[in-house]
Amino acid sequence: MTEDFMKSKIIILAFISGIISINGYAQENTRQNFFQRNLNHRIYLGLYSSYFDDNIRLMQAGYDCVLKLIHISPEFNLVDAGIGLNALMAFDDKGGSNNGRPQNARITPGFELNWSVRLYVLPIKKINSRIYLEGLGMSLVAYAREYPDNGTRANIGSHVGLGMEYPVNNHKAYTTLRLFHSSNGKPYENNPALNAVGILMGMQF
Repeated sequence: MTEDFMKSKIIILAFISGIISINGYAQENTRQNFFQRNLNHRIYLGLYSSYFDDNIRLMQAGYDCVLKLIHISPEFNLVDAGIGLNALMAFDDKGGSNNGRPQNARITPGFELNWSVRLYVLPIKKINSRIYLEGLGMSLVAYAREYPDNGTRANIGSHVGLGMEYPVNNHKAYTTLRLFHSSNGKPYENNPALNAVGILMGMQF
């Protein structure tokens, strides 16, 4: 009786162990397949112009790692969530002494560590394209000097945008109209900000 009970116990434990091992292996494979199916990469280039009288131009080039989420169909996902890093290059136009701008043009390099969410709101099946809304809650923007004038090196950034994704040579290309903001987050009187509107173009693959 005791030997039979021990054998049964060993068989049950072996069975449970086997199920756990198979389940773990299946989950691992599923996880790999999920990322293989849904992990994308973006490269992009943007050009912005400030919409106040500070006459600042901004170039942006970067990379985002993107995860496609909430699949409505195999070809259509509702949301992209991304994290990335981009290089910034700000150009101050020649200004006058009466507004505190520099007499000679300056170039200020920087970078942005960002995360963003893209919501696809309208598929256009005839041209295999999609309209999307894009937003970034908060990013880290750092400049090589205190920027803008009387600002800080480390800043908080954000952006919102409207764009379209479309096919180019079996890849996804996109164009975004975007509003860009960076500032130090302090009260208004001590918070010089860069506010700009621009066009961003890129590829997702």
